[in-house]
Amino acid sequence: MHQFLATLGFITVATAQSVEYKALWAKFKQEYDKPYLLGSSAEDERFEVFKANVDIIMTENAKGHSYQLGINQFADLTSEEFAQTYARGMKPRALWGDLPKMPFPNTSGQILADSVDWVAKGAVTSPKNQARCGSCWAFSTTGAVEGAYQIASGKLVSLSEEDLVSCDKVDNGCHGGAMENAFQWIKKNGICTEADYPYTSGHGQTGMCKRGCAPAVTITGYTSVPPHNEDALKAAVSKQPVSIAIEADKSAFQLYHGGVLDNPACGTKLDHGVLIVGYGTDGGKAYWTVKNSWGAAWGEKGYIRLARGENMCGVALDASYPVGAKAADPSPSPGPSPPAPPPAPGSSHYEDPKDGCQSDEKAIQIQGVSGDFCSPACQGSRCPNDVPTGVTAEPQCALKDQSGDKYCALICNPEANDDECGTATCKPIQGVGICTYDDSVKRVTTALNPDFRSAKEIVI
Repeated sequence: MHQFLATLGFITVATAQSVEYKALWAKFKQEYDKPYLLGSSAEDERFEVFKANVDIIMTENAKGHSYQLGINQFADLTSEEFAQTYARGMKPRALWGDLPKMPFPNTSGQILADSVDWVAKGAVTSPKNQARCGSCWAFSTTGAVEGAYQIASGKLVSLSEEDLVSCDKVDNGCHGGAMENAFQWIKKNGICTEADYPYTSGHGQTGMCKRGCAPAVTITGYTSVPPHNEDALKAAVSKQPVSIAIEADKSAFQLYHGGVLDNPACGTKLDHGVLIVGYGTDGGKAYWTVKNSWGAAWGEKGYIRLARGENMCGVALDASYPVGAKAADPSPSPGPSPPAPPPAPGSSHYEDPKDGCQSDEKAIQIQGVSGDFCSPACQGSRCPNDVPTGVTAEPQCALKDQSGDKYCALICNPEANDDECGTATCKPIQGVGICTYDDSVKRVTTALNPDFRSAKEIVI
């Protein structure tokens, strides 16, 4: 990598015609193990993309920015290809009813340190690599919980992203998720260590949930940082690492090598989950230190510094951190809880209406979604947890009728290849899924609309 940058530093003052593209391309393929067949159409196509990115690097570095671009593992991707694969990890938040959301503390008048470095303090694990899976949300979550647990216990434990990617059925595995949902999952299930449940979804397909490893850490809730308030964010980061969402689909992010990224073109359409691990100043320029999940070969050994005080890349729009981090009880199993003893037919909620619904349920059909199901009314924002045999999908207060009454449904992951809905099937809607039954029995149902109005789409 250093050899590349020395070469690129030279070409920033050269003309485009003098750039030794082929020599750079050969070094790039060797350094990043790119298996293009020499002379093939695939190599020719990638080489043209590579040359265009080298031109971008050369042009931008010549402008004397506070940051530098460089050849990295993404230099053979167009900006569109890069965004589709590596900046697509944020999804709508679900409506969790029972996660204690702690109020943000009053920080007015608080005197904060001029700089904070949680890496130097020993609260941050080494940079990890999500690879081709849209699981940035899981890496941001584990990083925040790892930091909170180290601060509370003095022990730095690397936690399992795979536990979240494969077993958190409210989020969507390699197809995106939200850190707040993942905090809830950890509160309910605990989370295993990376050593006990290593990451296997990097090829781009969500793995199957494996039950059995013992949870190592849990939390009691989370706190959201007031948006558009970098003073509040600074106060939060002074206490612990903080999960944030940013926009990361632009070339300045794709080809970032070092320095303080200060580019308004970075945008604020949040599509990527990362972790703030400190702040400081460099030559009078204030910055946030951010841990990414693209491996140590990217950026400043896996980190990027973003200009502070400018909401750079949307850094201050969606930040949160876990509270109450502690060692998990050794007895519960991680992942979805094992099913309870099988109930008698028709004795649980969310059954098939053909067998009759409970007295507190209605037979429900969602507009635009095939099939139906028995749905109990929400109790505030809570839902009954007794589900049919074999179901691992999560009950959630997610529906409302025209009068405003709210009802519960089993929320699932339509991309998963397991039987989380039991004998029902998972139907996609608005980035998540709902379990419905597809039998041929005709019956009277109540038509409802999905209630995702408070779910904030951060996107992919």
